[in-house]
Amino acid sequence: MNKFMIVATLFLSLSISLIANAGVSGNWTGFGYWKFKGQGEGVRCMPMQMKWSEGDDFISLDGGYFDCGIVAQDLGSDRWKVKVGQIYDHQDQVIGSYDGQNLEMITASPNEKTQISIKIKREANHIDYEEIWFNQYEKVYVITGRLFTSQ
Repeated sequence: MNKFMIVATLFLSLSISLIANAGVSGNWTGFGYWKFKGQGEGVRCMPMQMKWSEGDDFISLDGGYFDCGIVAQDLGSDRWKVKVGQIYDHQDQVIGSYDGQNLEMITASPNEKTQISIKIKREANHIDYEEIWFNQYEKVYVITGRLFTSQ
């Protein structure tokens, strides 16, 4: 095997390893849809932007913005504790799970009768994002997206 092939093989192996262990940290930009009550095609969101950070014992949303034309959402920021794959809210209650690639949690919304389900699945350089605002009767909003990063 020549030197070029050895270097190329090592670089590819390292790149795959870094991507596989990258988590959701980073700046993400992409596109998606916002549906009312989960029906129909919804309105296109372009761009969707968000920033996530994580450490040994936390994961945080550090802001973002979904521009969906007739509707938009400023994501604000929040931070949750992570311990042994479980996500904890500010009252130390388990609200979800995170394994470094997949995040699932249910959080409170500004409306006391509504909750928010958030799911993120990371694959290579993108995440698939799903946010559902729901109450005991129905899905109120369904926001989905595919966002990309260079990390």
